[in-house]
Amino acid sequence: MVRAVDFNRGKFKELVVYLSAASERAADEGFGMVKLNKLLYRADFEAYRLLGHPITGEAYEKQEFGPVARDLPIVLDELAAAGRLRWQSIPRGRHTRSVPTLSDDPDAVADMSAFPADERTVIENTLRELAVYGGKGASEWSHEESAGWKAAPDYGHLISYASAVISTEPFSKQDMDHVRAFLREQSWA
Repeated sequence: MVRAVDFNRGKFKELVVYLSAASERAADEGFGMVKLNKLLYRADFEAYRLLGHPITGEAYEKQEFGPVARDLPIVLDELAAAGRLRWQSIPRGRHTRSVPTLSDDPDAVADMSAFPADERTVIENTLRELAVYGGKGASEWSHEESAGWKAAPDYGHLISYASAVISTEPFSKQDMDHVRAFLREQSWA
């Protein structure tokens, strides 16, 4: 698989551990696999938008419930095998959520030393921004806020980091009037 940016597997693993532990500390009842994917996606794409580079360089693809980190299942298995994360099954209505949680091993905590201050700020802002959402809400949020997810033609297609700079906000009437005037001035309309 060709990646548009370099993937830093070590940082990705530490970010997964950090987000899982932070969600557990915050007693985030909506945290699970869906929300973890949205947190990872938001942190990487927001870093790209604000800093000019993603935090981990992970490849995200369009799936039914929003952007999904391609390497997440393998990385979660590796973290569980290393004793850093464990799986907790939590009943939620008709469904059961699989929630990655920090193991009891004191050495399991995330090593954030590879994350510069500006990246840590993006991560903390991501946690705050998505704190109000459960899995379903985070999925719906990603459908509304991800121009790249909307633009990807089919499920399984990669979402370009360049799409992070595209706004999903509708044009105001005033903006549309300016565009129309410009097009007329250029004799394009």
